[in-house]
Amino acid sequence: MTATDHRPRILILLATYNGEPWLREQVDSILAQEGVEVRIDIGDDVSRDGTRALIESTWGQDPRVRLHAWPRGSGSAGANFRRLYRQANLDGFDFVALADQDDIWLPGKLAAAVEALERTGAQGYSCAVQAFWPDGRERVLDQQPQMRAADFLFEGAGQGCTFVVRATLFARVRQFCIDQVEATEALHYHDWLIYLLARAWGLAWHFDARAWMRYRQHGGNEIGSRGSLSAVQRRLAMIRDGWFARQIVAAARLYRLAGGADPVACTLADKADGARRPSRLGLALDMLRHGRRRAADRWVLAGSVLAGWVF
Repeated sequence: MTATDHRPRILILLATYNGEPWLREQVDSILAQEGVEVRIDIGDDVSRDGTRALIESTWGQDPRVRLHAWPRGSGSAGANFRRLYRQANLDGFDFVALADQDDIWLPGKLAAAVEALERTGAQGYSCAVQAFWPDGRERVLDQQPQMRAADFLFEGAGQGCTFVVRATLFARVRQFCIDQVEATEALHYHDWLIYLLARAWGLAWHFDARAWMRYRQHGGNEIGSRGSLSAVQRRLAMIRDGWFARQIVAAARLYRLAGGADPVACTLADKADGARRPSRLGLALDMLRHGRRRAADRWVLAGSVLAGWVF
């Protein structure tokens, strides 16, 4: 870019809850992004540590950072983000990005996303991440770029903290969240919601194989790296108690409400939402065919269906 070029303006939505140990490093890495102009809207979910005080003392006079101190807790990171969705003022912004409180963005993260979106014409973007642990271990968590007809009924588009979407898409997501509060709150993950709606509206998504951020792993991660034992245990527990089945049903209903019309996805949505009684074998095969995760992950989900843990 030259000095006279338009620098893309990007609204960053960042949800916090007891994030004091990591927040300064994350916000500083966002404010240091190259080739773009950013503003950060922080929604604090009634933190009990010094998160709010840190925000107010460090960035209270910085016009690039705005704090929304919610009066009551939302109950989850996803619900906190959806609060931010509904109140977002998009005037003058070209793109919207999501950020967690505990990661570190590489300086070219947003510029790379904008370049990819402009080059491909896609409406949404996500990328690989470099997971890192306190003991010094590091590992790239890559993207599975192959999109399947109904993958969005079973999963999102990778880590939401990598998402960058055009403001025009986000405006539609925002209005949908305002109009469909009950349905959108039924889907736990705020990032899955964005990907599902983009696919329901027939919009293209770009998966970047490059890792543009450091994805911190610690005891407070809601899920964390899929390869960690604690993350696997949490996922299996959620599957066994029916949580994953309820999420598929919620995704199916959202797809219908959004006007999704893909024939394969509609058939699967009918199965998931009970319009037709699903067979365990049929659903297991659907997950194997239409999931975008690694083959091993899809086999775990399919096996859970056959075991009766899902539906």
